[in-house]
Amino acid sequence: MTCRLHVPVLRDEVCGWLQPGPGRRLVDGTFGYGGHATALLDAGADVLGLDLDEVAVVACRRISTDRPRLHCQQRSFVELREALAAVGWTQCDGLLLDLGVSSPQLDDPAKGFSYRADGPLDLRFCQQRGRPAHELLVDLDETELAQILRDFGEQRGARELARAMKGAERTEPLRTTAQLAAVVRAALPATAPVNAVLSRVFQALRIAVNEELTALQSVLSQALTAVAPAGRVAVIAYHSLEDRIVKRWLDRERRDCVCPPEVPVCRCGHRAALRPLTRRAVTPSAAEIIANPRARSAKLRVAEVLPNGERSAQ
Repeated sequence: MTCRLHVPVLRDEVCGWLQPGPGRRLVDGTFGYGGHATALLDAGADVLGLDLDEVAVVACRRISTDRPRLHCQQRSFVELREALAAVGWTQCDGLLLDLGVSSPQLDDPAKGFSYRADGPLDLRFCQQRGRPAHELLVDLDETELAQILRDFGEQRGARELARAMKGAERTEPLRTTAQLAAVVRAALPATAPVNAVLSRVFQALRIAVNEELTALQSVLSQALTAVAPAGRVAVIAYHSLEDRIVKRWLDRERRDCVCPPEVPVCRCGHRAALRPLTRRAVTPSAAEIIANPRARSAKLRVAEVLPNGERSAQ
């Protein structure tokens, strides 16, 4: 979970690594409510802000009225190449991805992201795209739902929870967050960490509804050519599923050969495309976590895109 408000997560660290300045073209692929983008603009960079959330796009356009170097598009970051072309940029000098859901989204019952307030069981970043969570629950069978809870929520006892959810759904369609939360609570033993389980269930459904992990893999692949040589990619992840994808991408793209160990001579022809800049993930300070507890799980990883000459020389 991320708070993309006036003081976004790891703002100073992001600015330090992306090196904003006059003439630098940077993409904020998760504009949110403009915290990171505003800091990059203040340092002199041109910024392309992308977001699926309608409210975030309105905020972006409002900010851009006084800041002509800010370009706004209602797009997923998975459409990175198309977004660059739309503003006449062949490449950018840096890409920021602040993954997850923003605090304003989380606190808006109409989005259905949280079990703490009753609202429609939607969970879409953009309510004009895709299917809401309540429709997904109707279409999934018990086995498919259990796999989503297990894979995207890392939830133990996923099969039992899926059985309870599907059983309740057959009696009365689960259309609200309160209905779903009540079913999950009733299915748990008395000693279970109820809030933690509910968080994982809602996270799993949100990831499935928005196809978040597939989108992340796609944009990371695009970044190798969409970001100019010596440009940088910065990703803030909030749970192990996202962070694992980023780490594996960095590990693969920093190496020349990705053949299995048993292959004596390289056959893949792969060449290193990245130079990781953060040896370990950068995490928020204690002071930042006190100011914004939702930042506590944030992990920032940054890499530099290698020039083509360096790729072939390694």
